[in-house]
Parts: sequence; C-alpha cells; structure tokens
Amino acid sequence: MPVLLPLGLLVVLCLWGCEKQSDTVSLTVPPPIIPIAAGPYPEQPADPAWLNMVFLGAGGVHLQNAGQSVLADPFFSNQPIKDWILLRDLVVREDVIDRYLPATNDLDAILVAHAHHDHAMDVPYIAAQVDSTVKVYGSETLRNSLLSVIDPGRLVALNGQAGHWVAINDSLRIMPLLSGHAPHLLGRVFNSDRITQPLAQSPRTVMDWQSGQTLSFVLDFLASGQTRFRVYYQSSAADPMEGYPPHGLPEDGKPVDLALLGVANHNRLQDYPVSLLRVLQPRQVVLLHWDVFWDDYSQTVTQPAPGLDLKALVRKIETVLPADVPVYLPGRGAVLSLQESL
Repeated sequence: MPVLLPLGLLVVLCLWGCEKQSDTVSLTVPPPIIPIAAGPYPEQPADPAWLNMVFLGAGGVHLQNAGQSVLADPFFSNQPIKDWILLRDLVVREDVIDRYLPATNDLDAILVAHAHHDHAMDVPYIAAQVDSTVKVYGSETLRNSLLSVIDPGRLVALNGQAGHWVAINDSLRIMPLLSGHAPHLLGRVFNSDRITQPLAQSPRTVMDWQSGQTLSFVLDFLASGQTRFRVYYQSSAADPMEGYPPHGLPEDGKPVDLALLGVANHNRLQDYPVSLLRVLQPRQVVLLHWDVFWDDYSQTVTQPAPGLDLKALVRKIETVLPADVPVYLPGRGAVLSLQESL
C-alpha cells in the first residue's frame, strides 16, 4: 500500500479538523434549523397515516410505516482515526450494533448508497441478524465487495435500474438514482474505484472500502397501490443533476414528503443543496452525515464534524425553501414522526 494513501487521508482529516472533541455537543444550531435530541425508539406505527424516521448516525436512517421498515446506510462501528491512518483492520462493533439497532422484525430492505466503510461495513452483520428474505440493495461495487459474506441471492445491484421503480413488495418501492459524492480534498473523492469482480474476502481497511457508483433513492410507501409517503434519500452531497429524480417525478402528483440529505463537505460544492431542493420541493428536510463518525458510538452525545458550516448551509437553504418548511438536525437516536399530507 503506497505511503501516500494514509498520508493523504491524514491531510483530509486534519483539514476537516483533527482537534480534540469535547465530551458534549457544543454546536450552536442557527435558525431555521431545528435540532432534535435522541429519544426512545417509537413502536411501529399501526396507523398507515404516520411515518417514523430514526437517525442512526452518519448517513444511517431507519424508516417505519404500518408494518414495514427500511434501513439505509446503517453504521454503528465508528473507528478511531488512528486505525484509518495506520490501515488497521476495521472492527465491526457487534456489541454496539446489538445495543442500538432498531427492532427489525418488520424490516423489508437494506439500502446502501455507496460502499465506503461508514455506509457499508456493518451491513453483513446486520443482514445476518434479520430475516433471510431481506435483501441488500446497492451498487455493483457493493455486491462484489460483500459476495463472500452475504448470500448472493440477497445482494441486488441496481446500477442498471437507475431511474426505474423497483418493487420491494406490494407496499414499498424504490427508485435508485445515479448520484455522486462530494470531494474530500482538491476536488478528489478518495477510495472511489469500482469493484467489477467479486472479492475473495470482504474489505478490511478503510482504503479497501471503495465507493463504487454512488446512489440516491426515492422511496414510496404504498397503500392500495397509492403512494402515502414519498421519501428522497441522498446520504452524500453531490453536484447538481447527480442523484436528481427523473424529469416529471412525481408523475402521479405526489410531492416529496421528506428529504433526507447528507451535508458532509457541502461547502466543497457550489450549489448544494439549493438546486436539489428546488427540484424536490419537500414538505420537510432532515440533514444527515453532519456528525463525527470516528468517536465512540453513543446516542447520548452526537458531536458535529469539525468544519461543519451550518451558517453557510442556512444561507443557501433560505434562498430556496419557504419559511414554513422545517429543516431538522437530528442527534443519533433522534426520532421524527411525519403525518400523511391530505
């Protein structure tokens, strides 16, 4: 492994901010962003007119509606920075996952937006804990990275289905969208190769986890064939047009009820998320991937990533969103309940 790779990673992290983090959140959230603290996990809403979202940290969320649920980018195994730099084998924190993973008896799908470690490395363990009929949806790179540890029949590569609806069951469908990833440094995304052949073993170090094609998703929760909730999920900030829904969506006139948007490195993109929000026109927005993911995972404390410029983000958001559209910044374990719009 070339020395420049860990050194480059160190530079990225130091530019992002390598100062010691405090033991409590010292983040002043500027209005109109609304902070949400961690709360008890809700029971599965029996009323299909309600949708629950639980923020798990980084890009991870759990979505629940009337007897069904979806995990997207579930990640709990935060790794110390020194393990990144020294290219040590990453350790899946099974004890942390067992403690904080939401109930999955109603789980229908696991979505993975790209195959960096903070989006994908916990998926094999989680897949082993849930019903064997639950499939993992992501890119060809994700599938090839995990074929040695997850049954091939449960890994679905979506690259060729971008812009088309994929039915999970009668009550849930997803539309994968070809998206992008904000640069880490000097306009470059690290670990961005595509894995085109199955790996003999799953990735071990940070540098082994190659992102491959990044995806965004539209999720529709259905009742009697009609969309009750439409969710847009993009866990990584991206340039304009990357991850955008096809022109004409929603074709049925259903608006986006909830936009889940990753904001890590948003300041390295000129127009994010302004042009995307202009297209989506969502009812509510939740900001993801704003937090440190190399601390000891806890849902008591969620620390902001160094260099997170919320004021600049607010200035951009205010140019496009109406004042009555709430924008939330959740802590790990925070719950948002959304009622169906009539």
